[in-house]
Amino acid sequence: MLRIIYLSLLVLFSPSVLAAANPWQTLIPELERGQIVQAPINHEVQLDERAPQIKTGGLVHALDGQNMRMPGFIVPLESDGNKITEFFLVPFFGACLHLPPPPPNQIIHVSHPKGIDMIEPWEVVWISGEMQVKATDVKGLASAGYSMTLNKNVEFYTP
Repeated sequence: MLRIIYLSLLVLFSPSVLAAANPWQTLIPELERGQIVQAPINHEVQLDERAPQIKTGGLVHALDGQNMRMPGFIVPLESDGNKITEFFLVPFFGACLHLPPPPPNQIIHVSHPKGIDMIEPWEVVWISGEMQVKATDVKGLASAGYSMTLNKNVEFYTP
């Protein structure tokens, strides 16, 4: 009986099951999941300066070419009128804007020439499309480890 309970708990809390519950975990190599990487604190910087992006962490190359659906927050990079044509998708509100950017393996760069309607920065959305393992650096903001080509419109998040 204890063996069954142990095996059930092992499966329930395995990295692959946890990654399935949080799609952002699938972007982190399995051996790195659960590691806490903290930005060094520098008490000499001004309050309005942003902490630098931590560039550590690997990418999951098996995701290249996979169709994925990811929830997150949009950080606009380029716009054309009332349409956002290029953006970062990030896992938490304020990333890249008010807080230090997450590591590159937690940022997805999206270029969408047709554009998407303007979205408030606190609104959670779903994006769907083909994932590419591709580094993109936006000078002065952050580096992304992944990019995505959208295959459908951005949807507002519903769990």
